[in-house]
Amino acid sequence: MDTAGGSPDPRARAVIACLEAASTTWVEIMDLYDECLAAVRG
Repeated sequence: MDTAGGSPDPRARAVIACLEAASTTWVEIMDLYDECLAAVRG
């Protein structure tokens, strides 16, 4: 995904950053879900 100049494509970097943020958010949501489920069952 490098351009002719040798620097990474900014769009590719943005997509990767977005995927990383979405992944982190998903993990946080699942952790919160687990905590809520434990509280309800607990």
